[in-house]
Amino acid sequence: MGTQRSDEPQNRQPGSGSGERGQTTLDFAIGISVFLAVLLFIFLFIPGILSPFTESAQDETVSSNRVADQLATGTLASPSDPYALDSYCTVTFFEGDATGCPFQNAPLEEQLGVATGNQRVNVSLRGNLTGAGQELLCWDSSEPDTGLVGSSSGECDTTGPTDDTVLSRGDALPDTEPSVTSVRVVSLDNRDVTLYVEMW
Repeated sequence: MGTQRSDEPQNRQPGSGSGERGQTTLDFAIGISVFLAVLLFIFLFIPGILSPFTESAQDETVSSNRVADQLATGTLASPSDPYALDSYCTVTFFEGDATGCPFQNAPLEEQLGVATGNQRVNVSLRGNLTGAGQELLCWDSSEPDTGLVGSSSGECDTTGPTDDTVLSRGDALPDTEPSVTSVRVVSLDNRDVTLYVEMW
């Protein structure tokens, strides 16, 4: 009588060359590395997606745009000729006066309709008069060369008898607080200049 072969698999002991293997240290290290890389990417990337919708600067964004439009089209310019600033009223505004101009004599935040307890504002005019980039402008009131000059030039003298006016008004922008800047290109003294409204 011949021997019969069994088709049932025989019990095999671990390590007997079955072709199956357990998890190795290298597999674990690669899996954890990929997991940590994805986790780090999420923490770095997601806040950047959501940051435009955070409420930290939302009020300032709306207010600075409103103030920039208000100054460029009505307060410092005629509504019939927007973005062309009136020289006299522009200089008067930056001097903190209101004589003969269509705005009230009041602190800057009150003039611009900004909430004085919560928001701070700085308004300035900058231009490229010397080819050195955007610099803060000054109104030179000396005769006969009345007009715009750079505030850092020797022509701007705020201490002398000519009483030139630096075209900036408001508190200095702090380095430690987030701010919002609205920009409008306007015309003053037949030159293209840039109106900056910074709020924080």
